[in-house]
Amino acid sequence: MSIAHNPTEILLQIFHYAVAGSPVEPRSGTKVAFPISQVCRRWRHIALDSPALWDDVRFPRSTTYQRDTLMLDEVLARSRTRTLTVVFSYSPPDQGETTDFAPLFNKMIEVCHRFQAIHAILPRFAMLQFSDILGHRIFPLLIHLHIAQNDNLTPVSVTFENAPRLGVLQLENITLCRNKSRSAQLTALFGGIATPVMDSLCDLTITHAPSPIFKHVDGPTIIALKSLTLEKLSKSHYNFRLLEFLTSFHMPHLRYLELSIEDSKSHVSAQLLRALAPPAVYPALRTAKFTGLSLSGITPDFCYAIPALETLVLVDLDPSPLVDLLRADSTLCLALRNFYLDGHLRRR
Repeated sequence: MSIAHNPTEILLQIFHYAVAGSPVEPRSGTKVAFPISQVCRRWRHIALDSPALWDDVRFPRSTTYQRDTLMLDEVLARSRTRTLTVVFSYSPPDQGETTDFAPLFNKMIEVCHRFQAIHAILPRFAMLQFSDILGHRIFPLLIHLHIAQNDNLTPVSVTFENAPRLGVLQLENITLCRNKSRSAQLTALFGGIATPVMDSLCDLTITHAPSPIFKHVDGPTIIALKSLTLEKLSKSHYNFRLLEFLTSFHMPHLRYLELSIEDSKSHVSAQLLRALAPPAVYPALRTAKFTGLSLSGITPDFCYAIPALETLVLVDLDPSPLVDLLRADSTLCLALRNFYLDGHLRRR
């Protein structure tokens, strides 16, 4: 069967399947009805002239930013006006070596209005440059942002209030800032587009990071968060103030909560138990996962704060204080159906 004269749309679909990397299982009944050489004759033409193939670029992990700047030029030209997803990661340079990321970041500034997702893993000196872009440019289409600082230096403080559609935020070794002060000139520039990032987020993940820096307000702020993951919480390293963080917000829509502790188990656990107690109530919380916590000192208030909890996953901790509490009062956590301990389903 010859496909030499098939429309570009058909060849584009074939190309998509080819680059997706999905293998054909032996004896699955799936047959390739044409010689692959017939596709290869035209794949370059198809790839270069198909914007849909150029809106998701993943730079290889390297320190060669100059090459990536040229690659980004190519992506911008080939993707035309499509929204962009970009993934890039750079290792910290050798001691005494310096790298100027300005060309790459300046190119991103030119098209910040086209990004819908950014995944960036950078050493501190590069993250400082990147955070300046995030704080002083508007990203009107940005929905998903994942940034990580991949060295052991002081985490960079970053604000994301210039992305009004931001729904998913993942931070690793980064200090989250809210309501960062701006000059009168910047305030006039952003106008009504700047929204406090926590007020509109649906999914937040913070890993191995200091406590967020928030402007003080009277009483907890109602936010739209549906999923919250706090990983590798630490007192000795960054002193993440869990109680302050959780009590700064009212989360009536939160459906998923995950916490894991790196050290200072008793200290962090005590803060959690104080936060998960009336008047704080999480009426929509359906699933919770706790790793490395101590449930010593748990009270019925813990259950009153999460009345709709259906699934509880406990990893690397002693569940007996909670189990004893539920056995003593069968009216607690009535919605709880799935109780997992270290990966094994347990009966209530």
